[in-house]
Amino acid sequence: MIATPFTWRRWRLTEEEARELTVPLEGKAKEAEAPDPLAQKDRRIADLEEDLKRLQAEFENFKKRTEKEWAERSKLATQRLVTDLLPVLDSFDKAMEDAERNCDAASVSKGLAKLHKQLMQTLQREGLKEIKAEGEFDPFMHEAVLREERANEPDGRILEVYQKGYALNSRAIRPTKVKVAKKKEQVESHDDRSQEGNEKESQEE
Repeated sequence: MIATPFTWRRWRLTEEEARELTVPLEGKAKEAEAPDPLAQKDRRIADLEEDLKRLQAEFENFKKRTEKEWAERSKLATQRLVTDLLPVLDSFDKAMEDAERNCDAASVSKGLAKLHKQLMQTLQREGLKEIKAEGEFDPFMHEAVLREERANEPDGRILEVYQKGYALNSRAIRPTKVKVAKKKEQVESHDDRSQEGNEKESQEE
């Protein structure tokens, strides 16, 4: 039997429709396949390693940048301090010239006192303060280089200053070296001990 054109055309349409229906079904079958957990784990590890490497690189750059900034700040602070001390150096030069021309002790002493005041004012602007050494001994601010027994002084009282101490912004950078009083222990005499023993014997009787 010879197929009519109408029948042949209808058969071809049916085949194409079947093919169009088969392709989506194959795609859905592939999508339905479960992913490999080991492959996902490997990809996750690789991603974490990349993130870690990036963070390490960023931290190293931050560290280098911070160190460079601190070095620059330190240089600027040193430069400012030296610049502030230059007038003191000029005053020292002038005082030495005056001392060569004039041997007057009073004049030299006055010039040294002026220089000392000028130097202290410069350092005080930077936060330097002299540690007071009056009253009780402070282990955070003082260093006891000698202890001396004193009957009329309380224990820990500062008696003498051997070297001045200084603090920078309330932090001691060099403690004051001092002599500290130590309370003198009372030593009983032989007569006192004998009298005390006699009193005990009388009480026992």
